[in-house]
Amino acid sequence: MKRLTLAMTCAMASFAIGLTAPFATADDDHNKRLSVTVSFGAGLNTTGPANHHILPDVIKVKSGGVVNFVVAGFHQVFVYNPGTTPKDIVVPASGTFINDLTNIYYQGLSPAGSPPPGLANTQNRVESVFFDRPGRYLVICNVTSHFRNGMFSFVKVIDDDDDD
Repeated sequence: MKRLTLAMTCAMASFAIGLTAPFATADDDHNKRLSVTVSFGAGLNTTGPANHHILPDVIKVKSGGVVNFVVAGFHQVFVYNPGTTPKDIVVPASGTFINDLTNIYYQGLSPAGSPPPGLANTQNRVESVFFDRPGRYLVICNVTSHFRNGMFSFVKVIDDDDDD
């Protein structure tokens, strides 16, 4: 009886692993990514660098795809056109926001003030950005201190025939 139970348990485990194997390989193929979810901020009620993260560091999406920025806390998503680097961003000496609109591709909702009609708040939300052209797009948090603490990343948009 024990052998039969052990054999059935092994068979069921093998079957379950076999069912999940195709899903694991499909998720690992970054060339087929049309939708990517990104964490934008840790959502902590602190002003320290521990709250200023974009994960993953390098975001890859296929041309025609969407990046969903899950914003947690007091952050504002700014995406710049290809060719822009962190050194190109003009950071003011003072003020809460950078607001450098030079070469801007997408300007997210401001976390300050009241939210636009239809939104409960602007501090915890999802902002979806469509990328139709290949290139390397700079993504920053527009909050001055966050950017200075390294809260920036890149979205690498690849063509259909790209193998990277």
